[in-house]
Order: sequence, then structure tokens, then C-alpha cells
Amino acid sequence: MAITQKDLARQLGVAQVTVSRALRQDRGVNESLRRRILNAAERHGYSLDSSNLEARRLRSRAGGIHVKTNVICAIVITDDDPAGFGGRIVKGMNDEGAALGTEIVTCTRCRGKLPLIVARQQVDGVIRLLGDVELTNAGDRPVMPWVSVLYEVPQVDLVTVDNFHGADQVGQHLCRLGHRRIGFIGPDTDLCRERLAGLRAAAAQAGATVPDECVRLRRYVASEEPTRQLLTEFLGDCATLPFTALVAYNDYMADIALHYVRDHGRSVPGDLSLAGFDGVLPSRLREQAIITTAAIPLEELGRSAVRLLSWRLQSPEAPRRKVVLETAFVAGDTSGPPRGG
Repeated sequence: MAITQKDLARQLGVAQVTVSRALRQDRGVNESLRRRILNAAERHGYSLDSSNLEARRLRSRAGGIHVKTNVICAIVITDDDPAGFGGRIVKGMNDEGAALGTEIVTCTRCRGKLPLIVARQQVDGVIRLLGDVELTNAGDRPVMPWVSVLYEVPQVDLVTVDNFHGADQVGQHLCRLGHRRIGFIGPDTDLCRERLAGLRAAAAQAGATVPDECVRLRRYVASEEPTRQLLTEFLGDCATLPFTALVAYNDYMADIALHYVRDHGRSVPGDLSLAGFDGVLPSRLREQAIITTAAIPLEELGRSAVRLLSWRLQSPEAPRRKVVLETAFVAGDTSGPPRGG
């Protein structure tokens, strides 16, 4: 805990008012005693300026007034892997924050609970990247301006990508290769359904189909074990594949599907073409295959979120804004013509 003037006075055996006068360079304090007080304050890291600033903040908060801090809290699922999904978004936030003179404090794995620095209003605003679990257990909303990343939240500013168009590009690629029956797996969320809709639009335009029996949506399939369970129920031993191409909600699920299919003796893309979304793979994966995907500009997503929140802080009464970024199609190693043409 930070030392106070009262603590300094007790240690030095003087009155608190003497400590206060010495720190303010007021007259009436013996010069030798003044040096003792200043040396003690420096030794303990006491700053009159920071103390006064914190006191003003406490008084302002008590009166319902927020004091600008030039600090933003970014609540993300994880940023463990600098080259991973969360890590690259956070890098973009930090880069833009540095350019704007704003510090980014990152909090992970909050499970819907607001960090104390947010609950205490010790930051100017919040950027929030919610996963499937966090989205349904979002808990209390921040009591200050905030921006959502990717996921729609009513009346909250949003930075996202064109999920429909990105999935449409993936679907066009598969249809050009000759695929006419395509499967899809992912979580049962609005964002996932946007991607499914884009894939179906591309298939319909090419005379192909993504039939209901070839679609599996399930909540909370963001990790490996739930995804493998879904694939086991969906594909079994892969003896008979119900489609020639499978599109996953993201590259992580596509990678799990890739190894599942190969573990059951089938080849990718020979027996089954695979595609994902995001354009990023965590470094912990067993194989760094280039997955056919719609790549998200993750660093720009983070930078845009900081810029949008900075604008909101300056325009608190403006209507809600939604910033949509484009994805970039990547033809990887996991897609090819269906066997037999």
C-alpha cells in the first residue's frame, strides 16, 4: 500500500501538518527538518503530485465525475500466443494506443466478471472480445464507454469483419473446384450463422448446396474435445463422407477436423477438402498446414477498436457506430477438386 503523509509524520515523530508544509515548500519549517522529510518521502516513493491526483480522483468518483486516465482496459479471451488470435489483436491495440498516447491494460479469462479496474472506473473505457462462453455469461456491462470486437451487442459500438462476404469467397473457391455438396460445423451463435449464410449464398449461385443434414451447430465447441465429439457424431469412422468439402467456423476447428479425418485413414484434400475462417493458427498445433480460409486483419481489428473507443470518448452522445473490415481469401493446402472430378 502506498505511504501517506500521516505515515511519514509517524515515522519522523512530527505533526502531519509539518510534513504537508515541508512537501509544499511552505515557510516556517526548519531547513534541516525539511530535508529529513523530503529524503524520507523520496526513500518511500511518496509523491505529492500523485497523492493530490489520486485524492482528486477519489473526490470526483464520489461525486459521480469520471477523471480521465488515458488508460483503456482490453478484456480478451487469451493473449498467450503472440502469433495467435488474441495476441495479434492485442498487438494492434497496443500499437494504436502508443500512437494515441493511451496505455492498454489487458485482462484475460474474466468469465463475464468485470476487472476491478473497470468496476472502480479507473480506466476511460473498455474494449471487449467475447468468446462463445463469455458472450452468454457476459454479466454486468461496464459502467463506461466500451467497444465490442466481432460480436454484436445491442447499443454498443462494434468493430467486426464482413463474415458473410468472407464465407462467400470460401464457398466460391470450393464451388470452382467442383464441389457440389458442402458441409459446415461451428458454434450455435449469430456470428457463426452469418458465415454459414455466406457459404450457402455462394453454393446456391454455383448450383451447389449446403443441406441441413450436412450442418452441425453446437454451443461451446471452441476447444478441441467438444469439436472432436461433434466430428465423431457427424462423421463417425469417415467410411462414408456425406460431402466432398467441409467448412469450419474457424481455422482452429478446421485443423481439428483435418487431423480427425487423417486419423481415420482419409486424405485431405484428396478425400475431403477443408476450409476455415480467421487466417491464424496457434503455435501449439501439431502441424502448420496452410488452411484454405478467409483471413481476418487481426492487428487492424485491434487498432480500429482503439480508434473507435477514442472517438466514443470524445463523442459520448453520438449514435452507435459499427466498423466493418474486409477479410482476405487464402487458398491453402487443404482444398482441391473432389475425387473423380
